Amino acid sequence: MRFSLSVIPLLALVVAQPAAAQSGEACALTVSGRVIDAHDRAPLAFAEVFIPALSKGTVADAEGRYAISGLCPGTYLLRVAHLGCETVEREVRLTADLTLDLRLEHHASELRALEVIQDRPDEQVGQAHAQVDRDAMERGSGRTLGEMIAVIPGVSTLNSGPTISKPMVHGLTGNRVLVLNQGVRQEDQQWGSEHAPNLDPFSSDRLTVVKGAASVQYGSDAIGGVVITEPVELPREGPVSGELRGVGMWNGRAIGGNGLLQGAVKGVQGLGWRVQGSSRSMGDSRSADYNLSNTGMHESGASASIGYRNHRWNASAFGSWYARELGILRAAHIGNLTDLQNAISSGEPWYIGDYTRAIDAPRQTVEHLLAKAELGYAMSERGRLVLTYGYQTDDRQEYDIRRGGRSDRPALDLNLITHTGDAVYKHWIGKKVHRKVGFSGVDQENTNVPGTGIRPLIPNYSKQSGGAFLIEHVTVNERLELEAGARLELTRLQVVKYDRSDALIRPEHEFTNHALSIGANWSPADSARIRFNLSTAFRPPHVSELYSEGLHHGSAAIETGDSALQSERALKGVLDLETALFNGRAHALLTAHVSHINHFIYLRPAGYQLTIRGAFPVFTYVATDALLSGLDAAFDLRLVGPFTWRLRASTVHGRDLTNDEWLFQMPSDRVENSIAYAPLSTGGWKEVEVAATSSFVFEQQRIPVGLDFTAPPSTYHLVGLSASAVRPLRKGEIRLGLRGSNLLNAAYRDYLDRFRYYADARGIDIAIWITYRFGGHA
Repeated sequence: MRFSLSVIPLLALVVAQPAAAQSGEACALTVSGRVIDAHDRAPLAFAEVFIPALSKGTVADAEGRYAISGLCPGTYLLRVAHLGCETVEREVRLTADLTLDLRLEHHASELRALEVIQDRPDEQVGQAHAQVDRDAMERGSGRTLGEMIAVIPGVSTLNSGPTISKPMVHGLTGNRVLVLNQGVRQEDQQWGSEHAPNLDPFSSDRLTVVKGAASVQYGSDAIGGVVITEPVELPREGPVSGELRGVGMWNGRAIGGNGLLQGAVKGVQGLGWRVQGSSRSMGDSRSADYNLSNTGMHESGASASIGYRNHRWNASAFGSWYARELGILRAAHIGNLTDLQNAISSGEPWYIGDYTRAIDAPRQTVEHLLAKAELGYAMSERGRLVLTYGYQTDDRQEYDIRRGGRSDRPALDLNLITHTGDAVYKHWIGKKVHRKVGFSGVDQENTNVPGTGIRPLIPNYSKQSGGAFLIEHVTVNERLELEAGARLELTRLQVVKYDRSDALIRPEHEFTNHALSIGANWSPADSARIRFNLSTAFRPPHVSELYSEGLHHGSAAIETGDSALQSERALKGVLDLETALFNGRAHALLTAHVSHINHFIYLRPAGYQLTIRGAFPVFTYVATDALLSGLDAAFDLRLVGPFTWRLRASTVHGRDLTNDEWLFQMPSDRVENSIAYAPLSTGGWKEVEVAATSSFVFEQQRIPVGLDFTAPPSTYHLVGLSASAVRPLRKGEIRLGLRGSNLLNAAYRDYLDRFRYYADARGIDIAIWITYRFGGHA
């Protein structure tokens, strides 16, 4: 069976047509009024009023007056934003023209404070993006960050066994997908295929994925996209609130939990705080037929923040700590070439032990600290300056099986210290034009901690980079927004290492790069939206790509760099089409993307090598010119009563233009269908939903001939089931959830799993979670 994506042309045809019900005289309603300050009722000039469901909005005039017309009867969510005020949302029901004054800055009887989010309509014009909200994150309890966002079409994961996953967006991963943690670039040795992001996703309650080249605003490493853990807006009034959650998983016998508290400081208006923590522990995972030995994992995380805001100033501080220890599949480390080739061809691990929660070598430990300070000042009604400083330290140790009782001595011991600084000024130029100008800098120092007794995989280095960007945004009318931007960035890399003759050398590299972007949001009808973005992007080669030499224990492979590699330069176009259909009963989304990347750097298989520590496959960093293209599709249809059908599908084609062959390690085509049952309420329960899911991941046939160590895995089919419900309890609520994965216990291997050479992926798993939310957080 092959996925032809035959549904995609149909969706494209459907998207081009506005819903029949969204036309005619019935869609002639208007909501209008003034945006005013909640304290003194002063008008808030140039406030933004937006209806996210319609991608339709307006900007208030100098007196705070606004009007949005051409609306159909129904219920809408209004999003209101103004410089120096908190972004808020309000639900309104339209049956006739409505006059509504919107009050900003803490008006609890009318407005519900919302997290400060980065997907406001003027922040990502033309960029395809999607979010995983708080409730969806809750349903993903027990999963990694990569697994949580993999529910978004076009997003997959590059795995190294059952516990390590890295986000992949439109076929690009690693240093091509930037992770923003609370608005700060995450720096944590992300170059390794088995180096998952070292952050606790529950330090945020909203995850955003930008599926496009975003180097203009975010700088290097954003060729493929950006994963954003959104800063949570702190409460400014009301009682202490929070939540407690417990999670259990059958496969690996995992247990975990997380909790948070937040509140306002009495007597100091505008001052709020939040503390959060989580922990998870699991033993060996199990495939359909055998134990996956030494795949346990223990992780913990904690964060705290405090912030103050008034009409003109805002200041906040955030700190987080994250630690993880995990085992590397024992069967991936093999003693000689014959056994290695036999292990790859046999279809079964050479080592299968009994289940245990203990973690032995090969294993890795990581610890990551982040401290962030931010200061904002509204210099006028039309302009705001925001300064951000971030400090990060990342410690990584990787342990190999070593003779003489030395397995507790790390074979790789890295310390990475990073300082980041950003200054962004945003101001209005008239009613329809605003500008954002920013400067950013990074100073980074990587050190190999002495005492491993092994030549370092990557050398000591220091890196400095600085960039400046300018973005111009124009609201042409209520249906059309345009944006253009440019960025210039300089990077300097200084390396200290010993060459093969043990002579100390200090090579230096300098890279100058630029990026340009144009984008448009157009709503041809109230029920349809079109986004388009064309961007250039860049990425200097990482030191691992330039100077890796030796065994990378975590990925069980020998990796070799090339010091002559140059910066990657990409041109990417994204077209995003979205519409409502059948009187709002259906929602369709189609994203088409194409990228041309010069000097595309990737790890290419290069045979096997026998070392004193065993036999391992060899991968070499090489550069080529690449062309990537693909489609993402999502379709939701409300069927009879409370039943909904959901379709998710994606495909990516990657070509090596230099060698005229398919690119190595591109994601397979995939289709997911689900049927959800969601009654409004059942007895004392609300938000009830039961869903059954069928997922097909097809055999990857677009591969370079004769390059890989083995043929791609066959097509596999996974069946899942989930259920969740909420029940009010005193001043809070209880939330229950159940999730079953691979319920047919299929034996399969995924093409994007680096350990597919040695063992099957996880078998059946059942997870259960229970949450208690209380206070205003419920």
